[in-house]
Amino acid sequence: MLTSRQKIILSKLLESDQFMTIDVLAKWLTISGRTVRYDLDAIDASMEDIGVIITRMPGKGVKLRVSENKRPAVIAMLDEKQMMTDKNAQRLMMSLFVTLTGTFTIQDVADEFSLSRSSVQKYLVDVEEWLDHFDLQITKQAWKGLQVIGTERSIRLALYQMLEEKDTDLLKVQTWLNMDRKDFELMKTWLAFVQTERGIHYSESTVDVFYLFLFWWKQQIAMNHYVFVPKNNRHKRHFHLGVIESFIQEHVKDDRSILHECAFLDDLFDQAKIVSYKKGTPHLRNYEREIQFCKQLLSQVSTILHTDLLADEKLTNDLTHHVKAAFMRISQGVEVDNPYTEEIKVRYRAIYEMVFQMTYDMGFEMVASEVAYITMHISAAYERNRSRKFLPTVIVVCSSGLAASSILTSKLEQIEPGFHLINVVRTQDLERMLDETNPDFVLTTQDIQMPEWQQTKCFRVSPLLSDNDKRLIQHEAHKIINRQQLASFNELYGKASLVEPSLFDETIHTAQTQDWREAITLAAQPLLEADYIEQGYIQEMIMSVERNGTYMVFLPNVAFVHARPEYVIKEGISLTVLDQQIEFGDLNPERVDMMIVLAIKEVHNQDFMQLFHYLEHQASRDQLLQKWNRRKDAAE
Repeated sequence: MLTSRQKIILSKLLESDQFMTIDVLAKWLTISGRTVRYDLDAIDASMEDIGVIITRMPGKGVKLRVSENKRPAVIAMLDEKQMMTDKNAQRLMMSLFVTLTGTFTIQDVADEFSLSRSSVQKYLVDVEEWLDHFDLQITKQAWKGLQVIGTERSIRLALYQMLEEKDTDLLKVQTWLNMDRKDFELMKTWLAFVQTERGIHYSESTVDVFYLFLFWWKQQIAMNHYVFVPKNNRHKRHFHLGVIESFIQEHVKDDRSILHECAFLDDLFDQAKIVSYKKGTPHLRNYEREIQFCKQLLSQVSTILHTDLLADEKLTNDLTHHVKAAFMRISQGVEVDNPYTEEIKVRYRAIYEMVFQMTYDMGFEMVASEVAYITMHISAAYERNRSRKFLPTVIVVCSSGLAASSILTSKLEQIEPGFHLINVVRTQDLERMLDETNPDFVLTTQDIQMPEWQQTKCFRVSPLLSDNDKRLIQHEAHKIINRQQLASFNELYGKASLVEPSLFDETIHTAQTQDWREAITLAAQPLLEADYIEQGYIQEMIMSVERNGTYMVFLPNVAFVHARPEYVIKEGISLTVLDQQIEFGDLNPERVDMMIVLAIKEVHNQDFMQLFHYLEHQASRDQLLQKWNRRKDAAE
């Protein structure tokens, strides 16, 4: 089992087709060269079974040589759960163990996790913090040891959410529950009836969680441990529980408890992630609030995107199903995992900001993962719509003949998200066309010299458009669309006042480098030194640019960089001005001279739009820099 750092190294080697030196890896991870070598040995040992090794060449460094047919196996290693190697995973599994056990001793936990009693006592401090989030406590019971206490509803919701965590080892939980094949088949039958009655299919991960949870719940019923459901959650007239409702009526004798048990499980099934549904699912008719929410949100987003999203039946149905579950999760304080949240924030920032701001104004405070899921639904519909409003404008330069220009323009028509082709011109006509049309970028089939005064990007491509060509121009096209959508949102919906943005220490920093990775490191240094972020945040920001490209350059020459909130200690923003412009990013680099590091934990933070609104005006930028220069002069 690889550690998190070893997975980072393996991911880096997998993405690169060049040799990398030990020194570069050590500097990137802020560890010693010896530690890197130990990690490489561990990676080699883990990949031995699949026949993949790391090539080491003196003077050149290391390189991962992996064939295409073995690449999926390496990716699977990166996706493996950490289980007992990470502190967070250890804390999570301990929390699950003590919650399932109910009453336990320090020795019980030590034996289960192969730890010393002193180590367990240290971990239990973290476990108590984790359980407190669910209104649960660990108390000492005379002659019994320790016990997790709280309402039955709190215990159930805590257990369900812990089972859903990505680091949870479900097979281990199954052994704790003593769940055999017969039990598994019964749970499988129960869940099949639930899905049939609801006209849906749950995601595979959700199904695995429900098998375990329902088996545990069945044991709770056998011990007469019944739940109390608040009145607001008992409004339904009918439940969609399949044969489980019959089980409840047979084994729970009290009518009041039957109602509460049915209401609890029905809500739980409502909030779970689904992958498909039948059209016209009957029980959706009871969710008028969710339907109206979707209509209001889509109507507002449609205005900004100049696209009739309400006409997309698939979107309205998909979104209603998602919002139904999201509202249920919000009411119960359950957070859904979305592995794509940070990528969505980068690639679809405009729509993400629209969804966040509009849902917030509608009175719904959604966590980042929920906002990202809604963004995914809307972005998919927008791309299906083939709206021509924000598509980039392109000039094609081709002097080699009609055949080359014909096949190139035909290939362009097949590439998502699409382009507005202004014209196909000869080299000698390019300068005139640039003056007349001001395109977003130029594609050329031969080497050309762009006018020195012209800032328009120019890409040399093959008329047949290689995979690299397609990837490059798609990246540029999506980036342009994102910027235009963000500008439209800011113009039509902007509520941020044009005030100087608040930085974490009211200081604008400076840095000198030509390497974009080092630039991110230097820009994040003030936040790191002031204990706003952990070292891992810097590595995550660099990897985000390596994975996603330069989408985060939302304004000319300004990069907004951030990463997952796990490494954020407290929220803050740092702004760094580079002494000269640098090439930011490897894929389709952007010229950048200003770096903004956003250390943000929660989605409910309008700092990004405030910064965007302020810095999009050159006069505001100049005013901010002049004010800082006066401060610096006064200090000196």
